[in-house]
Amino acid sequence: MTGRNYFPLVTVIPVPAAAGGIIKLTPQYEVPLASLSEAFLIVPAVGAAGFQTVTFAGTYAVGDEIRLTITSNLTSRQLWRKSYNYVVPAGFSLTSIAAAFTAMVQADVNNPLNSPYASVTSALGVMIITQFDDDKQGLVSYTFTDSASGTIGAVSTLTVISEGQPSDLTDRGVDTDDITLAAYDTVRMVLKADAPIPFIDSDGKTVKEIYWYGTPGDGVGLVAQIP
Repeated sequence: MTGRNYFPLVTVIPVPAAAGGIIKLTPQYEVPLASLSEAFLIVPAVGAAGFQTVTFAGTYAVGDEIRLTITSNLTSRQLWRKSYNYVVPAGFSLTSIAAAFTAMVQADVNNPLNSPYASVTSALGVMIITQFDDDKQGLVSYTFTDSASGTIGAVSTLTVISEGQPSDLTDRGVDTDDITLAAYDTVRMVLKADAPIPFIDSDGKTVKEIYWYGTPGDGVGLVAQIP
């Protein structure tokens, strides 16, 4: 269903049983039950943005090269990619190396129109880079060093995808005045609506996706009714 045109529906009233072949998805919107399919329930989930934990360890030497590359799909359809390079100077420590990388990443945090980052912090040789939203998995890291005994490693903590939160409804085009609950069940379904399409190779239907938002616990009853 991904990629189809869609529209949202919001209600705090449970969907009644279909009658006469018609199902009323909200008090104001009803469709033939047979026109709906592929419904599945997504229960509410509080999101948490994913992050990369980058650890500098071991024993570096002056002149060692360290590189961290981040890719992301958060800012556009094209893959965002940025490499941060550092040559170890005299008087360094693992903490100062992490701080130097943090300063480079912070420059991109300060440019939110193009950057996939929300924040970056470092302490004792460990840097944490957090992505800016909780709608999808958004950061991938690649590391390199030519050091004989210094190391750099990156570990991903995956995003907990936000589901049914007010921000998710807003993202789907729901008016804020219609959002009255702290969280919603989400039911995604396909609508094949009759349409006067005058082509011999058409069956006279348009296909759209519905995002139905309702009171938590009500979505399961809706899904049970959809063929």
